Amino acid sequence: MQKKLLILSFIEGAVVMAAELCGAKLLAPIFGSSLYVWASVMGITLGALASGYFYGGWLSDKTKHPQKKLAQILYLAALFVVLMPVLSYYVIPRISYLPFLMGVVISTLTLLFLPVFFLGATSPLFILLQTKATTSAGKASGTVYAISTAGGIFATFLCGFYVIPTLGLNMCLMVFAILLFAITLFVFKPFKPTQLILFAGLMYLNLQFTFKNNAITYSADSILGHLQVKTIVGQNTDSVTLLTINNIVQTEMNCSTKQSVSSYVSLLDSLIPPSKNTQPALVLGLGGGLTANVLCAKNYAVDGVEFDDRIITVAKKYFYLNPSVNTICADARYFLNHCTKKYSIVLVDVFKAEEQPSHLLTLQSLKQLKNNLNPNALFLINWHGYVNGTIGIGTTILKNTLQKAGFNVQLTALSANPNYRNIIFVATLQTIKPLNYTLNNQNPMPCQLINTDNFPLLEKYNALANKTWRSNYLKYYQNL
Repeated sequence: MQKKLLILSFIEGAVVMAAELCGAKLLAPIFGSSLYVWASVMGITLGALASGYFYGGWLSDKTKHPQKKLAQILYLAALFVVLMPVLSYYVIPRISYLPFLMGVVISTLTLLFLPVFFLGATSPLFILLQTKATTSAGKASGTVYAISTAGGIFATFLCGFYVIPTLGLNMCLMVFAILLFAITLFVFKPFKPTQLILFAGLMYLNLQFTFKNNAITYSADSILGHLQVKTIVGQNTDSVTLLTINNIVQTEMNCSTKQSVSSYVSLLDSLIPPSKNTQPALVLGLGGGLTANVLCAKNYAVDGVEFDDRIITVAKKYFYLNPSVNTICADARYFLNHCTKKYSIVLVDVFKAEEQPSHLLTLQSLKQLKNNLNPNALFLINWHGYVNGTIGIGTTILKNTLQKAGFNVQLTALSANPNYRNIIFVATLQTIKPLNYTLNNQNPMPCQLINTDNFPLLEKYNALANKTWRSNYLKYYQNL
């Protein structure tokens, strides 16, 4: 086997996975990271690979100079990988004006198809060159695909755990594009000056907006999404500091009062009784920390659990998180699995942009959570605003699951318009008294389904609600 070609095959596999991961995350600030987005990314990635394999196989039979042709295809692959951030910055926001699903598919095609297509087209050419060297087609093809897959595995862990959180999406793509370009140049030395100039020009263009100052106070990428803190300066009103994930607002704080301006937090404030004696409270999904601050103001000792350590840092630095809050960096379900403490208030506020992690709200998880509740504890869940019809089936499933777990449940909201409200589920183990802002005149579709570990249904049945939420946000709140 030609070792240089095996190294290049390893890099090619790594770049495929880097492009797929970063492509999905580049779409997230506009379209979120819902089931629709990931289905589009995975489907188009596989389609591009299949098309590339077919093209590469056809090319293997036609070309008389496979090394030269392989070098050209690798150059095009590196070029389109480094073009991805440029397209996401200048083109994808314009595509978002299209209907949501059409916009998702066309944007994914625009970002991912060509780089993955050319990367896929290299595999048959690698096999052809290795077959000529070893005369064993079976061994050559097996080795090439194994090495390429190993590169993909390596890149998945490297990007997810280090490169994306540390360098960001744009730099991640540029690093892998440079690596592919440099190794190809080292192996084949085929490039003309014009090709080098074009590649360098795209790199320079990337750098111009990668480090462009858009008055963003804080910005970071992770495998979970794009995190930003920014301040909206009001002309006739107070300025507001926002924490966003994938461009969906998670926390809104009045810069003058340091209080939330969200109607959801106002509703939460009205539902939580003051504590005469200091009582323990748990917030799963800390966000900017303003809900934890509400609990602290009502004399609760708060534990705040947040999956992303950077959000904890942001809450302390930019949103004045009460110093008494005990912050814990962990997955909420993992924390509950190992928690023996009992609480008088538990708030679940685990929205990631418009999505709600299904695994935390299963029947098994809710039954286990009962062990962490004092007898008269209040259990609160922040939820989207949809109750009725097909779009509200996820809400009905969550209510069914809570009742199956042994909770008494009421749904509360401040607004009658489902597109512009949050619902708060109020659950207790005791008989629940009528509450202010209880939702009346509900007309949910008949549904007996519950959410379990074996059959996690919420992601599927919330998909329409999440899509509608994201679409409304794009339509009314984005300045694109």
